[in-house]
Amino acid sequence: MGKTSSSSKISHPKAAAGSEPPRIVFVGSDKGGVGKSFVSALVADLMEINGRDFRIVQIDEQDRLPSLFGDRVTTVAPARLDDLRRDPAAIVTAFDPLYSAIERSLEDGVALIVDIGGPQQQLVEEYCGLVDLDADLLEAGESATWLVPATAEPEAMRGAVRTAKAVERVLPSVMRGIVLNGRDGPFRFYPGSPADLVWREGLEPLCHQVNLVKLPAIAPGSWLPFEAAGKRFVDVVAAEISEIQAWTGRSRPAAKVLRGDVAAFIAHASQSFKSLSLNARGLSDEA
Repeated sequence: MGKTSSSSKISHPKAAAGSEPPRIVFVGSDKGGVGKSFVSALVADLMEINGRDFRIVQIDEQDRLPSLFGDRVTTVAPARLDDLRRDPAAIVTAFDPLYSAIERSLEDGVALIVDIGGPQQQLVEEYCGLVDLDADLLEAGESATWLVPATAEPEAMRGAVRTAKAVERVLPSVMRGIVLNGRDGPFRFYPGSPADLVWREGLEPLCHQVNLVKLPAIAPGSWLPFEAAGKRFVDVVAAEISEIQAWTGRSRPAAKVLRGDVAAFIAHASQSFKSLSLNARGLSDEA
């Protein structure tokens, strides 16, 4: 594997003093539309609820995370895969902001969430192998996590399996986690159907080998009004009912139900993420 120059090698000066390096959380899958940004925003809000500072690197051009988290988001928008393959060194240059963010987080203790768009997933994998990022993380004493979201749809499940295997290959020290996003329905399938085969032969066995997070669907229609209003989970659970009414245009009783549904989802999600042991460096025991 190629290595970055010694001048840009990740270092962690605080590690020698006995302080614990921060958790780095990658969120990515090569299948679009499975809720990657949703999971990234959720992890960020759970960290904030527990008093944990964070920064986000978004390897995508969508505006959802920047609109929610402002200047805590650095957007990396690499060129097209074909363009970068004409000059492999261009991959390193394109992802310099990512490497710099990892260095900053290891130096200042601020947690880092890396949100990866589906079209960029393969590029990120190539980059991690090219610069031997795994060796640098190990040298810095950092054990990162890679969350792979999946919905109950055959292509999404296939993408999750492929991504998890690729991460194991290029970042073997990184803890992998499958996030079963119940947004599109439960992971129960008609026996013998294409989805059932992908589940039983691919994703389900993998779920027994890695960490597993099960995210329920938020009650139908309960999150969409807040998403449309550009609100975060922490905004909703902390809001007064009058604010909920103003954001959604709903009656007071309906506003109470909406806030209750989101609060119940956050409570469930907080318990689910404990299985990833993020409490040591990201989420507290009270998450």
